[in-house]
Amino acid sequence: MSDQEPGHDREPQESEHDREPQEPLNRIRAAAFFAADHVDSVGGKLYTNGGFFNMLRFPNYPAIVQTLGIGASLVVPWHAYQQDHHFVVTLHDEDRRELPLRVEGGFRVGADILLRHGDPSIINIAGNVTNVVFERPGHYHLQLHVDDEELARWNLQVVQLPDVFPSATTPGLPQT
Repeated sequence: MSDQEPGHDREPQESEHDREPQEPLNRIRAAAFFAADHVDSVGGKLYTNGGFFNMLRFPNYPAIVQTLGIGASLVVPWHAYQQDHHFVVTLHDEDRRELPLRVEGGFRVGADILLRHGDPSIINIAGNVTNVVFERPGHYHLQLHVDDEELARWNLQVVQLPDVFPSATTPGLPQT
């Protein structure tokens, strides 16, 4: 017989909730990916105006968005440091066709001297695309790929407004 009390002879069991997800050590992931009116990356921070919308409204088509900001915040694990990485952002329609919006770039991350060994780095990506054309109402999405792997999608619903749209200042439809 053992000197231990029943139930105390084993190590405590770790629950599903307590475990950290097991991902490849060099897998980059998206902490954020979104559309905005304007995005800029300065000093390691994303500055966003009119961000995180998912609906665009236009009375007529084709419609043009004068400026579409796109922001992404990537978590780069230390096993992916000192390597060249390539990102691509594309716009797709509801039939999954790629539309003429494509932003590409590259980055390489090194360890910040203030990070502990094994800590990931955050890299922020910001871009503003002008004169984005939507030919018709529908469901669209932006896709973010890094190193040929899709990391995130941002859905955009593009809707058509009636010619006259009631509002608080004009509560009813015009009298004829």
